Amino acid sequence: MLKTVSIVLVLFIFAAEAVPQGNPRRSTKRPAVAQPTAPQPTPPAVATPVASATPSRPLAPIPLAVLNGQTITTAEIDPKVRAEVEALDARIAEARRQVLELQINTLLLESEAAKRGIASQQLYELEIAKKVTEPSTAEVDKFIQDNRNQISDTDPAIVRPQVVGYLKGEREAKITDDFLKRLRATYPVVNVGSTTAASPATVIVTVGGRPITAGMIDERLKPIIYKLRLNSYQLVKQALDHTVNDMLLLAEANRRNIPSEEIIRKEISEKVHAPTEAEVAKFYSENKARIQGELATVSNQIASYLQEQERLRLEQELAGRLRSGANIRMLISEPAVPVQVISADDDPTRGDPRAAVTIVEFTDFQCPSCAAMQPILDEVQKIYGNKVKLVIRDFPLAMHANARKAAEAANAANAQGKFFEYAALLFKRQDALDVASLKKYASELGLDRARFDAALDGGKFAAEVKHDMDDGDIYGVDSTPAIFVNGMALTEMSLEALRALIDKGLAAANTPPKISGN
Repeated sequence: MLKTVSIVLVLFIFAAEAVPQGNPRRSTKRPAVAQPTAPQPTPPAVATPVASATPSRPLAPIPLAVLNGQTITTAEIDPKVRAEVEALDARIAEARRQVLELQINTLLLESEAAKRGIASQQLYELEIAKKVTEPSTAEVDKFIQDNRNQISDTDPAIVRPQVVGYLKGEREAKITDDFLKRLRATYPVVNVGSTTAASPATVIVTVGGRPITAGMIDERLKPIIYKLRLNSYQLVKQALDHTVNDMLLLAEANRRNIPSEEIIRKEISEKVHAPTEAEVAKFYSENKARIQGELATVSNQIASYLQEQERLRLEQELAGRLRSGANIRMLISEPAVPVQVISADDDPTRGDPRAAVTIVEFTDFQCPSCAAMQPILDEVQKIYGNKVKLVIRDFPLAMHANARKAAEAANAANAQGKFFEYAALLFKRQDALDVASLKKYASELGLDRARFDAALDGGKFAAEVKHDMDDGDIYGVDSTPAIFVNGMALTEMSLEALRALIDKGLAAANTPPKISGN
């Protein structure tokens, strides 16, 4: 039968620089381990619930599309996809429960911080972060040995920092959990109303007398529910496309009075040929920078990839011809990107503070994708001038060993009015972000080294960096760069996509409000 989902076979091509960098930080994910041998801890401050859920009873079939007058429902698609669709409401309910727990933990920390007269970030640093010890060499070696069959990367320079980050994450999660349990004994948590209250102002829980409203939970749920619904939509859309193509193929086979396999053979199989040596060499030459190995060692893989791409092209062409004469009406649509309230905090800003459009970027100075995004951000500022305001917030990833300290250094440079100049150096020199290099860059920009070094060595801005990271978690940030334009997430990291969101924001700002008469 016809396939509709491309099969990626080029395992030897690195595409990391072309996509946002993933975020294993907040989930304390095992480094490069496909199947953990032990449960992974989740710190209470995690806002990325992905727990599996199953509905209590099968749902009635949901209409998905109408093909030539025939309604296609979830009953006609892949049963595994249908199960995922039917589990969506349960997943959202679990997400709501986890977000409520996160908000309770946040108020517990804030209440204790207020009692001590310090910021909640300082409290976290004092009671949790400073108590997280570095794993010993023996502990790292033991973890690697215990998980040897599951660790895909064999380069110690890559594996060991990831293992260290994972083990520290486990310890941070345990210390956090113990501390929050102690706080609950001091600040009573009282359930007041339903978590699905209709009114945003409805109080659902109090923490030491402080209220948590339904509106607070709904705001934090926006990015999570969007991702859950988007994933469900994409699964259904793929399965639906497959089903439509198969039904059209079967109808065409019946019209010709031949087996559907005969159409596949004539239209696809017989037309797929192995690529020539010249075609393989051409592909290798054009993609050499992203391919591991010499041509002689990867030629067979390239040939297989090119042959599969040819097969997919022919399948898509056949599906297109079959669909051109069909009456297809889709009954499902992609969920809209939610508009969130994204705080600009007190972070580095460029542009008019009163600009109609605010761009907030969560970035990682060791992330190649973040570095690649900077020229695009510079370009939109040249195009739009003071019509846009750019705000930079920190989101260092655990996979980047030097990113967190680099973020602290950038904040130290910001304190001396040189953030953007310093950030530009960091993005250009991502292979040298150790502390000595960070201090060297401060000298290059003429910063007060004594003041800079004291801030960096003393961790003066560590709490500020963590505050940005926590905010990013709330907004659903799970990779970098993460960009929001007037509260809407940028889903494609390109100049065209960014300009489209900016133009949308400017148009909305210039649209006069509707006035209703009596």
